[in-house]
Amino acid sequence: MLQRQLVTNNSELLLSDTALPITEDWFSADYWLSRNELVGTASGRGTVWFIENNFGAYVLRKYRRGGLISKFIKYRFLFKGMEKTRPSQELQLLEYMTNKGLPVPRAIAGKVVKYHGFYEAFILIETLKNTKELFVYLKEKSSIDWHEIGQTIRRFHQAGIYHSDLNCHNIMIDQTQKIWLIDFDKCDQRTPRNDWQESNLQRLLRSLKKENDLHNDIHFKEHYWSQLLEGYHGKTEKN
Repeated sequence: MLQRQLVTNNSELLLSDTALPITEDWFSADYWLSRNELVGTASGRGTVWFIENNFGAYVLRKYRRGGLISKFIKYRFLFKGMEKTRPSQELQLLEYMTNKGLPVPRAIAGKVVKYHGFYEAFILIETLKNTKELFVYLKEKSSIDWHEIGQTIRRFHQAGIYHSDLNCHNIMIDQTQKIWLIDFDKCDQRTPRNDWQESNLQRLLRSLKKENDLHNDIHFKEHYWSQLLEGYHGKTEKN
């Protein structure tokens, strides 16, 4: 269960893993760099930092706005109470999914800093080791178990998990072909219904077709999608 720890009047830590000696420093890339424990960065919608220390391996991310408004306000969000902040909602959803046995990264902690009715925030989650994006598997022309991807998405949908940005970059595959989902910012748990579930699937299909059009070294085939749907709908045969 998520626990809150006040750091200052304006700064608060949200702890999912209370066994770790987490301090405010854990949310500073410079802190990890000074300890030679910052092992990499990546860019997407904002920068993420990869950390390895004696306790484990983690991903640190600062929440950033998307869309047109990000040209004016990149990192600040309207504060409507701690329970409604982005890290609080994402950490609690990760905890819920972990308790349901769904393949997601383990929630670690978050940080919220308030500024006159607004806030900035960070999240820290455990790194999924020995995994690569579905997108990378496609580029490398590696073997992909599309049937298993469909089955995994179905498990999330049956648990009522709506992934607001289901795409080929947020589906991870490990060395045993186990499928994981990541990046649950702005996602939620809701009553299972065909409309949003189908919308989720169509979003993934659009992302696959988009990457196929953008990259000459990706060759996404229609029968891959048929295999995914067979897995999603519970058919046992793999073509």
